[in-house]
Amino acid sequence: MNSSAVFEQIERMGELPSLPQTLLSIQKVAADSRSCADDLAASVLNDQALTMRVLKVVNSAFYQRRNQEQIRTVRRAVIVMGFEAVCRLALGLSVFDMMSKLSRSPYLATITRHSLVCAGFAQAMAEASGRVSPEEAYVTALVHDIGKVVLLECSPADMDHVLRDLEGGVPALEAERRRFGITHDRAGRRLAARWKLPPELQNVIGDHHDVDPLHPPRDLDPLLGVIVYANAVARFTCEPAGHAPEQAVTRAASRVLGIPFARMEGILLRAADEIADLAACIGHGIGDLRDYGQLVNRAGGTLVAPAAISAEDLARRTAAQLDLYRRVGEGIAAGEDGDGLLAAILDGAVEILGFRRAVLLEVDQQHRRLVPTLCAGPGAQELAPHLALPLTRASGPLALAILEHRAFHVPMADSPAYQGLAGSDVLAAARCAGYAVAPLATPRGIVGVLYGDAGPDGQDIVAEQAAELAGLATQAGLVLGIRSAQPSV
Repeated sequence: MNSSAVFEQIERMGELPSLPQTLLSIQKVAADSRSCADDLAASVLNDQALTMRVLKVVNSAFYQRRNQEQIRTVRRAVIVMGFEAVCRLALGLSVFDMMSKLSRSPYLATITRHSLVCAGFAQAMAEASGRVSPEEAYVTALVHDIGKVVLLECSPADMDHVLRDLEGGVPALEAERRRFGITHDRAGRRLAARWKLPPELQNVIGDHHDVDPLHPPRDLDPLLGVIVYANAVARFTCEPAGHAPEQAVTRAASRVLGIPFARMEGILLRAADEIADLAACIGHGIGDLRDYGQLVNRAGGTLVAPAAISAEDLARRTAAQLDLYRRVGEGIAAGEDGDGLLAAILDGAVEILGFRRAVLLEVDQQHRRLVPTLCAGPGAQELAPHLALPLTRASGPLALAILEHRAFHVPMADSPAYQGLAGSDVLAAARCAGYAVAPLATPRGIVGVLYGDAGPDGQDIVAEQAAELAGLATQAGLVLGIRSAQPSV
């Protein structure tokens, strides 16, 4: 597909009744300098669902913190919040609602989830900065990626290719350019102009990828700056390897938006707490809102995992791990019994890394379940049978580690931030503060997982422990790979 075909599709979308009558009415009111609160209220009230969303948002935790008043009518919302604020809010909610229903592709859920997270952080940053209206930031963030919906509508097949390119490591904009001849920001600007959305909204939709968050221009527009940094923060992951770049982005946001860096973590934490509320207000449950679960990895810290262990303890444990790795390597070379080596690895998780319980589970491909085969530590024997869960996403990170081929660190697992992502069955059985799980990779694929926690009465699992468990899982994968390659007797 090429850019001309995309533009032709945008023209057709502009001619279709894609823009609801309510939104057209709100645009007309906004453009008329003689309009008043009653005019705007009348336009919003024509759409009962939109009316409810507007009232829910203005009565959400964010706005109640500022106004301390229960607002029961759209007219009162206009008086309390201002004509422009409610107008932008109604406009943004209408566009977002239409955007979220435009396509049946599963990828649309990813787009809307990210937009919601971005909107929550944009609103909080705008309020803290004082340079941009929080309502304007919230609305702009909701619709900043509408160009992705345009591309998805133009060619779901080409978007599938884009997603495969992303999995292969191709940068997002480059992948879009390859398949569509245009990127989502430019396509979004074209549609926004076709729909006659406010000029400032058109500019942010079209320019939000033109700014490098680490090297922003000196004269960066405040609204564009808020969206650029909210977009970046919404993609944070809390993985130890990514912590340094995330800190750099946060410091840049602090400097550009005029927010003291010491306040940034608290601001992001508070916004994270309100994202679920804001999502519910506009009728979109956050469900498996993965960005949100990754970002808010524990109460008290959005940017880092739980407190690190001391350098001395880390050095001691690293030396002991190396000795264990050497033992495993020599055992494999000598043809030592695989179960004995696996038992040594699990003992290492307990004795070296400080996990109270460690369980190795292998995949029963026939029944698509996890089967516990070895365990170590007090209470692990009792826990192991409860971890024999189905190999489905509903089982949480224990199964996702296999399905997605990656390790998971789940600290402060009972925090509302996870919204079910932590694995309710695992938590019910383990009754622990948090846990870590890593996949066992062999030449024939992922064949199991290594699980570790600190027990029901133990402290949380820190990032270093989770990373070290992944190292032990690699060793266990080597053992299992060798064992599976050996001929049966």
